[in-house]
Amino acid sequence: MIDVLTLTASQARDLLDQKALTSVQLVEAYLAQIEKHNHQGLHLNAIISVAPRDKTLELARRLDHERSSGHVRGPLHGIPFVCKDVFALHPDLGMPCTGGAPCLATAKARRTAPLIQHLLDSGMILLGTGNLTELCGMKYETIKPGWSPMGGQTHSPYIYGGTQMDDGFVGHSSGGGSSSGSGASVAAGFAPLAIGSECCGSLTLPATRAAAYSLKCGLNQINVDGALHYSDNTDYLGGMAKSADDLATFIAALMQRSEPFDLSGGLQGIKMGFVNSREWQMSEAMCKASEADREAMDKAFQAAKDKFTAAGAVVSEDVNLPHPSQNNRFEWKGKSMFYEVTVYQMRNTTFPAFFKEFEESEVHSIPEMIKWNVDHADQCLPLEHPYQSQFYDLLHDRVTPEEHQEIRAAFYHEGNDLLKLLETLDVVVAFGESSLVMYTSAAQCPIAAAPLGTIQYSEENERPFGLSFAAKPGNEGLLLRVLAGFEKLYPHRPLPRPLTDGPKV
Repeated sequence: MIDVLTLTASQARDLLDQKALTSVQLVEAYLAQIEKHNHQGLHLNAIISVAPRDKTLELARRLDHERSSGHVRGPLHGIPFVCKDVFALHPDLGMPCTGGAPCLATAKARRTAPLIQHLLDSGMILLGTGNLTELCGMKYETIKPGWSPMGGQTHSPYIYGGTQMDDGFVGHSSGGGSSSGSGASVAAGFAPLAIGSECCGSLTLPATRAAAYSLKCGLNQINVDGALHYSDNTDYLGGMAKSADDLATFIAALMQRSEPFDLSGGLQGIKMGFVNSREWQMSEAMCKASEADREAMDKAFQAAKDKFTAAGAVVSEDVNLPHPSQNNRFEWKGKSMFYEVTVYQMRNTTFPAFFKEFEESEVHSIPEMIKWNVDHADQCLPLEHPYQSQFYDLLHDRVTPEEHQEIRAAFYHEGNDLLKLLETLDVVVAFGESSLVMYTSAAQCPIAAAPLGTIQYSEENERPFGLSFAAKPGNEGLLLRVLAGFEKLYPHRPLPRPLTDGPKV
């Protein structure tokens, strides 16, 4: 019997190699779990479109036949995955690319995004498209992370009762940022691996809330062609997995590396700089955490320093990295640098390119999308999510091209504080749900996350939290080595009790 909650991709690969398991059996197990808990059971709403069963099983049979004939395409041959619903997918795959927007539900892509096609050519099996904050969150400012009209509200498999709307923007019950469908899919046993994207925490936070290992790669490390994204300079792709080894194999595939990453060496000699844990916890507006919750996180943070030191890491405490909230950092003339860069590039570059991915579509531009939503308000603008104010911001340039260049330069300049620290440190360490992601976005750095523990924040509920690790651009391999060393110290990632223990009576 396959335990989809605990089975890692590497364990599945070993069983496939030993002929103790087939890809058909894998696919059947994951599809059964999706059927049981995506829109039934826990109603996780983690996946928008599920791959057609017959086609997927036929693909699995072909891959099993290849394996039995001695032809194995790569280390992930016959392994299923989920991708965030931002990638162009050819109609033959049976899953539209919607970005969570109903106006794209009937659109037909010209091709499959090169990254996804590469994974399919490598023998992987796409099981579904992960739910997300509609259009990666570019609809209105306070849209609840993980909600889209196409998929509904993504819920964390760790939380009895699902997402609570009153516990903060990304409160304890939240699945995290816009890649929450990918995170929930890994945690709930819908697939062992998932792709997410991130501008500013959209992958790292959902992975943390899913007790997953994750890595958002840096600039130009993974092909974003054919994917909906905010900006070519700040919005990057990455992966989530149940183990560091799985993640390293998956990231190598995403980066289209010919050689695997070297994970040996552990934490020995790694120079790690820890931020001040209390200063870098989430604000009350973001997550309504009690003092006991915050103390529990502080205690685990300190214990991690001690464990890393004992494992041979060279640890520095309270490194001097100003919190982004200090002195209006990341603001330009009272405006959010991040938002202004995003709006300008989405209006002028990335959205137009995304619309061109479709040979048939009911909408071809931002104005048409706005009108479609108004005409279908019951579905697109329901009472609990009635706004599309950020779409209106996309109608006109809010800044001139010259101002845009000035804002971009100022935004990248803010990343210099992190880059200066990384001249003498290998990694900077913070909580997985901290604002370190703002610095990694500005500095175009990779950032990884790993599960540290859980917070018992109410009588019936606990949720995961973790650490994040930032490194210089191009140091994805170092971060994967750090995650492998971390996993040796923390070998047991928490499992979702609503799935292991069953429903509360």
